[in-house]
This record gives sequence, structure tokens and C-alpha cells, in this order.
Amino acid sequence: MTVFEGPVRSDWIDYNGHMNDACYVVVFSQGIDEFMLKIGLTEAFREENQVSIYTLQSMVHYLQEVSEGEPLRIEAQLLESDNKKLRLFFTLYQAETGDQLAAMETLLLHMDMSSHRAAPFLDATRERVEQLQHQHNEVPQPELAGRSIMLKRR
Repeated sequence: MTVFEGPVRSDWIDYNGHMNDACYVVVFSQGIDEFMLKIGLTEAFREENQVSIYTLQSMVHYLQEVSEGEPLRIEAQLLESDNKKLRLFFTLYQAETGDQLAAMETLLLHMDMSSHRAAPFLDATRERVEQLQHQHNEVPQPELAGRSIMLKRR
């Protein structure tokens, strides 16, 4: 599922002449926002129901340098979900060549904004998440999914 398409902006370039590490997360965050729309968590829905999504944890893999103006595409895969959490994997590609540039795995939590506490998905959201989870269960998990930081491979 495509959740972002666009070029590398000039203000994302750092002193080394390539995309700043923090800007990868900015782009992945835009992918999270688009994913929220795909499961029905539009701005109007969030305001009306006083719900949102918080990020609990993220792991970014920087695989290749990315230059100014390069066309990007992010694909999302829902790895796991329960009644209030989503574990997603985002892969950043060079849109023209299909080369994998980076990846981010993230854990998201559904929140009741009136109480600022975790809350189960509302029925409409839960149904969309379950449908998407069923579709994404048919796709093998990415090789980098579930990886942690370590100096040596075990």
C-alpha cells in the first residue's frame, strides 16, 4: 500500500550533501499520516470522536544515501494489530528504480484524546484494520522486520 510519493526537498539535505537522518523520519511520519487516512482516521473523524494515534516506538534502517530531488515512494505493511495497537513496516524506495533506500518499523497506539489514555479502536476503524490485516497477512514479512540494534549478528 503506497502511503507517500514525492521528491527529496532541498531543506532535507544536510551538510554531507544527502538527506538528513531526521528527515527520513519526517517522510515516514507523512506515511503514518496517510496510513491513518486509509483506516478512516481522517481529521474530521478524529475531531468528532476525540481519538488519534500516538507513536510508541520506531526503528529506522538507513540503507542508501538519498540525494536532493530524488523521487521517493513509501509502501506500508501492517505486520500486527490488536484492539488498540498497530505494528507497521514502511519501506522507502527510489520511485523510478525501485531501489530500497530505507525502512522503518513502528508501533502505534490508538488514543482517547479526551482522557489522554489508550483506547480500543472504534468499530469503523477496527473493521478497516481487520480487513487490512487480513490482506497484509498474505504478504511475507520484510527481512528487516523485528530487527534490533546490535554490533554483531548472532
